[in-house]
Amino acid sequence: DRWLFSILHSIWLNEVRAQHRRQGQGCMAAEELGDADNGEQPVWLNEVMRRVSRLPAAQRNALFLVYVEGLSYREAAKVLAVPIGTVMSRLAA
Repeated sequence: DRWLFSILHSIWLNEVRAQHRRQGQGCMAAEELGDADNGEQPVWLNEVMRRVSRLPAAQRNALFLVYVEGLSYREAAKVLAVPIGTVMSRLAA
């Protein structure tokens, strides 16, 4: 589970940084957002996992294949036996 949390943490940091850039606030250092490597489980980690678990199975599977396993959209579509556009749609939703 630790590797999954680490990956989700990185994704979350990238999203926060992107939001700050869009708002004209520049980059934020990871230290400002909290540290997942100090042995303590960050508060937001439980929230992320709770929200991911509430996703429909189709969206959750697409999310894990692409963002956790690192598959391309095409590879994920092949694994799920759906068109590539369906994978893209599930991720966008």
